[in-house]
Order: sequence, then C-alpha cells, then structure tokens
Amino acid sequence: MSCFPFIDLSYSPPHFLSPSFLLIRRPRYPFAIAAAAAGASTTTAPAPFTPITTTPTQRTAALAQVRAELSKRGLAAFIIPSGDPHLSEYPADHFCRRAFISGFDGSAGTAVITPTHALLWTDGRYHLQAEQQLGADWTLMREGQKDVPSLAAYLKEQLPADAVVGLDPTVHPVKFVQALAKTLSNKKIQVKPLAVAELNPIDLAWGKAGGRPPAPQALVRVHSLKYAGETVGAKVRKLGKEMEKEKADILVAGTLDEVAWLLNVRGEDVPNCPLAVAYAVLKRRESSSSSSSSSSSSSEKETKAIIFVEDAKLGAEAREHLKHECQAEIRPYGEIFSYLSDAVGKGKKVWLDPDKSNYALLQAASGSFTDTVKTDTSSSSFPSSSPSSSPSSLVSKASPITLLKALKNEAELKGMRAAHLRDGAAEVEFLAWLDKEVQTRAVSELEIDRVLTGLRSKREKFLGLSFDTIAGSGANGAVIHYRAVENQCGEMGRETMLLLDSGAQYEDGTTDVTRTVHFGDPTEEEKEAFTRVLQGHIGIDTAVFPEGTPGFVLDAYARRALWAAGLDYAHGTGHGVGAALNVHEGPHGISFNFANLTPLQVGMVVSNEPGYYASGRFGIRIENLLVVVEKEGLGGEGGRDPRKRKFLGFERLTHIPISKRLIQTELLSREEVKWLDRYHAEVWERVGPLVTTPEGKAWLVEATAPLLQ
Repeated sequence: MSCFPFIDLSYSPPHFLSPSFLLIRRPRYPFAIAAAAAGASTTTAPAPFTPITTTPTQRTAALAQVRAELSKRGLAAFIIPSGDPHLSEYPADHFCRRAFISGFDGSAGTAVITPTHALLWTDGRYHLQAEQQLGADWTLMREGQKDVPSLAAYLKEQLPADAVVGLDPTVHPVKFVQALAKTLSNKKIQVKPLAVAELNPIDLAWGKAGGRPPAPQALVRVHSLKYAGETVGAKVRKLGKEMEKEKADILVAGTLDEVAWLLNVRGEDVPNCPLAVAYAVLKRRESSSSSSSSSSSSSEKETKAIIFVEDAKLGAEAREHLKHECQAEIRPYGEIFSYLSDAVGKGKKVWLDPDKSNYALLQAASGSFTDTVKTDTSSSSFPSSSPSSSPSSLVSKASPITLLKALKNEAELKGMRAAHLRDGAAEVEFLAWLDKEVQTRAVSELEIDRVLTGLRSKREKFLGLSFDTIAGSGANGAVIHYRAVENQCGEMGRETMLLLDSGAQYEDGTTDVTRTVHFGDPTEEEKEAFTRVLQGHIGIDTAVFPEGTPGFVLDAYARRALWAAGLDYAHGTGHGVGAALNVHEGPHGISFNFANLTPLQVGMVVSNEPGYYASGRFGIRIENLLVVVEKEGLGGEGGRDPRKRKFLGFERLTHIPISKRLIQTELLSREEVKWLDRYHAEVWERVGPLVTTPEGKAWLVEATAPLLQ
C-alpha cells in the first residue's frame, strides 16, 4: 500500500501524521466478512458506503449545540481530530467525531470550531471530497496550498490573547498537544484539555442528533502459539530486562497492536485490523528477589501484566489464556488513567512512548492533571513537573515493544509465507477472471473489489481485508489514495490500465500487494513508465547491504531508473507490516526520510512499492512484501568486510505475476530479465498448486512463461 507523500512510513505514526494509505471510510464489517463475501455474487457491485451519516440540518443544529457548550465552558475554540484513544489508523465509528460534526468522512483531517467559524484542515488527497461533503457552515482549509495557514498558526492569528483552546486529551497525540501549546503560548493563548471524565461536547451533540454508535464490544480471541511463536511469559521476560535497564517500574502499551502482540490476543474492534480495544501495562514487582531466598527472581516472576479492558469482551477462553500465560490482572478499561496517576503518586517510574501515547496518558504518568498545558523551553517530551512528580518519574523514549514486534520469529514468518501463498492463488484466479471479462465488457471498480474479496474469502484462515481495496482504473490510478464510490466509480476495459492495491488478514498472516495490469495494447508511454518502476522494484529486491543500514539508504535504488528519465513518485518506497496484525507498522521503512535511522534487521517485514503517477491519465505501482534475511557467506568473521559486519538482503513473501504486457523489454538488462523469469518460475512452483480453477491454471501458465521466448 502506498506511502504518505513527503512523510516517512517507517513507523506506525500518530494520527496527525497518518500514512497516506488512509482511505475513504467504508462499511465497518466485522471479520465475519468472509461469510458474507463468499456468498455474494461475483457480478454485482458492493453495497454502497455507510459512513457516519448526518443531514446538513442535523449538522447545523449540532454545531449550534457545540458552540453553546463551548460558551458555557469558556472555550474560544475546540479541536476535533479523526482518531481514537490509541491513535489508531482505522478508528471505530464510536470515535469518529469529526465525521459526525462536519460530514467529511475522509480518513485524514482535523476540525476546529469557534463561536463564529467551523473549519476543516485536510491535505490534497481529500480536497475534492471535502468540497463535496462539507456544508455551507464549514470552511475548507486546503493544507499544502499557498497562503493557507496551519491549524496552530490560524488559532494564534485569529484568537485574542488569553483565549482558551479546548481539546480532548484522550484522542490527541502527546507531541501535537505540546507543539500546539508552545506555538500559542507566544500570544498567551492557553490549551485546556478536558478532564478525562468530562463529556466531550461533540458527544453531547451526537447524543441529541440520534445517538452515538456504541463502543466496540467484540470478544477478545486468543492468537494461537503456533502463529505467535513466543509465549507471553517469554515476551514479558524480555521486556522486564529492558525495563530494568531504564529503572522503570511500569511500561505502558498504548497502541492496540502493542497490546495484541504482547498478550497474544486478537479482536474485532477495529476496521481492517484484528485488534481489541484495550490498554496494557507491565509492572515490575518490588524486589521479589531480595525479599525471598527462593529462585523466583526471573524477570517473568518480577514483572506483572495488567490489562485494562471492558469485562464483557473477555470470554472464558481469553480469561484462561491471560491467567495461564502471565497471571494477568484484569481491570476496567477506563481505570488506566487513575492507575498511572496513583502509581506516580507512590513514587513509581513510568515508561511512556511519546510517539504512541495520547496526552491523557502523559498527564496521568506525570501526575500533572493541570487545567492547561504547561510549556517550557527544555528538550523534554513531557510537561513541566507538578508538585507530585519529578522528571525522574518518567522515561521518555520509544517503547521496546515496537522493535521486538517488528522482528518476526520463525513461526510468524512461517504463517506469513503460508498466508501469502493462499492470497497469491486467490489473486491469480481473480486476474484470470478479469482478463477474460474485459475482453468483452467494461468491469466497474466496485465489481473488481467485490470479486477479489469474494475469492480471498474462500481461502483458509481468511478473516477480512487488511485495508480498503484501491482499484483505480485509468486516470483514477493516478490518485494515490483513490477509493471507488457508488455511482461515481470508473470502469476497466480492454484498453484501460488498472492499479490494484489490496490485502487481507488471515489467522496466520497479513498481506499487502499492488499489481498494475493492462489486458489490451498499452501505449509506449505506459510501457516505459511501468518498466522503469519495475527496474526500481528489482533494485530493492536484489539489494545487499551491511547490517546497521537504515532504510533510507536503499530508497534511491527504487528511484534510479525513474530519475534517469526525469520521473519520480512522491511517497515512500516501503513500510513495515505486522504478522497477523496491522498492515502498517514500524519502526523501520524505506523512504527518503533521513531522520529515521532505524536499521533494517533480520526478521523485519517491509514493502517494496515504487510507483509513477501521470496525473489525469494513469498510475503505476508494483508492490511485494519482503523479509530481511542474512546473506550467507558475505560477511562476518570469514568475510572481506574490514569491520566484520554481516550482510543482509531480502526474501520475497509475495508471489503473484507481474504484467509482461506492460514491459518495454529493450529497457531491461539481461540480469533484470533473468530476475523476472526466476520470479515467475517461483510463482508457478509455489502458487500454481493452490490455484483451484482450470481458467486460473491456464492463465498462470501464460503469465509466468519466460519474458523472451
């Protein structure tokens, strides 16, 4: 899935830096989508979107109610983001306050309400959509355009000195709140977070407008050890050692994928991600080894897991799992803030990742529930200390869970490999179907989505999609974050290029693949651009590099052939991918962001997806998922590197044919032709046995034949 223009995708970012693959909202299917998709006709279009819907009249009334509430609370402005308390890429409808109040349901954007204005900031991907969805009450602030101020700059310019700006601290990232407060402090404008128990004024209006969607309440399920590959106890021991190094008493897991990975659980609360809404903390017990002469001094026994989750979400199997695996203590979801505050009051040191935590967690972990956000000139990521805490009560650095989760063990990789082969067979059957259909009729983008999802749903262990399918035909393919909408989507015919970016969640793995196809006679321009993208794809795939190499070092490998023709693409080349988890994770990636110094390491999964986009005409992207592996015999003590470093490279997970019809063969070197033929031979060998239809088999034979026969 494509990467955010000019923003690094090498980590799971907070919501205000959400990756570009955030898409227009679609119906919130549970992971039981498989059953519905399997029974659907492959020739009918998907059901239309069902976003958070309100009428213009309802939104106008809600806006008036919010303004009245802000007046009561003495607030000159209120900020409404898109996210949830866990800064999730895909928040559940329960948290989609901005969509409710504004009518704009794009996945990236922030609203501001003042006594006289209602404004929405969003980037260029969503300007057209916002123009169509915002009513007369709203002003669109087109980010990236000349003379359009940032949200903070606008508030600083428009609000009077000593004004108070309100926000809900449970849904804003730490760094956003701190940066906003610092900017506004120059004019003595204060930022006032709501109290954790205080009703969000948007929720008040939402209730009067017909009812806010309920909080997600799907049952937590156990993620089998045969897929997880490591017990919860083993993970706790590793993390306990990291906590010991930092002298931290408590480690907070604030994002949902961290909680799921740590506890070997999954859920159905979040669209496209197998996650359950919960917090978790690890607590190191006080001197268990010194208070006893027994041998129970290991990190596993010294460190205790506490999960904050609604009781109704835990069935008998999940409870037994948490008890057996780590003797986890279970507390109500909302107690996380009081728990941290009480711990700090008792002198405990809390480790909180400022990149992955909402501001309310920071308030609790610093013992600083002040009325307004304090600012200072220090380099600390945390607010000025309150009387009840000291700077030493906080550890401000990346969570150790992030890296451990990114380093896949052999069981996780085994599951990822198997999931990709099943997924590849489904896409082969789909491409065979599509090739046949477009020879005699036009196929809508929505039908493409529906048929591909239906074929995936028939595969073993299928749970749902890993993100909303991007099926962009012709000019729509040039819109990097395109999403087909009912009655507005394009069609693919024999002479139309299609960019198809899709993926799925399986019990044992997560997939993400992009193929660009043409089933007629592509133009020479299309063929040259495609071939140069392919050359960049091969450049990443075949890269060999010493250990310790950050992803940005490889980014030029993907762009060299494009640059040679004066072409480029405005997104990163690769993002991390979770194992039966989020389709986007960090801390690594491949992009032009030199600030991300995280080295690529053995076991990391990363996408390889260069592209090219001819505005108004066509789009091209070729994406495979790769695993970082050691290249045997090149480094170490027996190698020629003077620093005795190991050398690394990639193993391919994705096995789906690359369109030969789009290749300008004279541009490829002999080695590049050999690469393509070897890759297609692997696809035939590994995916061929899983293709179930005669049509799919016949199509695959042709698609994987040598390029030059």
